[in-house]
Amino acid sequence: MMAISPTEAHYIIESSLHDFRIDGRTRLEHRPYSISSKKSTGNNTKSSQTSSSSSSLVLSNGSARIHLPGSATDILCSVKADLVRPSPNKPNEGVLEVSVDSSLAGGLDMISSSSGFGRNNASAQKRQMRERESQLTSFLQRLVVPHAVDYRQLVISPGKYVWRLSVDIVIFRCDGCVFDACAMAMREGLRSTLLPRVSAVVRSDDKSERNNNFTSQGGSSNNDLIVEGDIRKALPPPGAEDCPLVVTVSVLSAPQGERIRHFCVVDARTEEEACASSRVCVSVDPKGMVCGVHTLGGGGIDEAMNDEFAVEGLGISSSMPMNMLNDIVGTAASVVKNLYGLLDTEKMASDGKMSSEDDASGYSYLLKNQLTIQ
Repeated sequence: MMAISPTEAHYIIESSLHDFRIDGRTRLEHRPYSISSKKSTGNNTKSSQTSSSSSSLVLSNGSARIHLPGSATDILCSVKADLVRPSPNKPNEGVLEVSVDSSLAGGLDMISSSSGFGRNNASAQKRQMRERESQLTSFLQRLVVPHAVDYRQLVISPGKYVWRLSVDIVIFRCDGCVFDACAMAMREGLRSTLLPRVSAVVRSDDKSERNNNFTSQGGSSNNDLIVEGDIRKALPPPGAEDCPLVVTVSVLSAPQGERIRHFCVVDARTEEEACASSRVCVSVDPKGMVCGVHTLGGGGIDEAMNDEFAVEGLGISSSMPMNMLNDIVGTAASVVKNLYGLLDTEKMASDGKMSSEDDASGYSYLLKNQLTIQ
């Protein structure tokens, strides 16, 4: 985790306690994420008007790029589709595989430099990066993948051919809430994916009936696949619109009198995550249904910080009251509606209606509005 001094932590926690965070947001406000994606449809005339940062990849069926203007968050998602044999355990369902690569981001969580820059430190850093990637992949597989698409609608021929969607996520940079950003990129990548229409035709081979190697039914059959060549008839994966998003709620703690007050912030930056006593990831679909909950440890509150905030007999620990979990899930379910609206707005803007000058404003409008109110 990011190293942070007690003075910085005190400033971050106190500003969040007064509902005025270090970048001008309120406690339950998301940052202005920007989406770059493009569908390669033949009748889409707006694709040529998109900015140069569009993430349409030539060898992918769909792609999306999530970034924050003026911040260090940049994540790319690529979706490739191919026809495969279904799993024997699920012969009537399609397949979705996901992998996360954070090598370009240095493994996200950098190892402290106090141990030097020797060979042992380099191997430990590489091992930590692989563990972090495995953790991210496992997280997406549990909270997002089961609800990402309608797997039964990905079947071309039951028991014979199904669609396999391979989702590759590359993290270039991430300024906090990496789980949320990866889920955003995955959802937008699936929504921009186009699958051609494929139909299975079963035909009987008369010649094989006269062959000695005939089947027990007296004949054999060959499965042919007919692929529709008109890209305008290609459709996104069924159920991609209902792919859930993830909201990470960070619990900050501050002593007040003889007790400790716990309060929540969403979409925390790296500095805010380092001050969190606990974090809870909640997966919510567009209908407001909670798909899963995953708890994470604190952001790494050290002893110096604990002493700074401690009052008589009280300290800040990496825990939270049990009755607070319901409030956290309810908070995530309420703020995710605004997040879906934000992404849908950015999705339409990426089709060519938003200029690069508007995109470069970053957090300026947040700070301006907050300072005007204050």
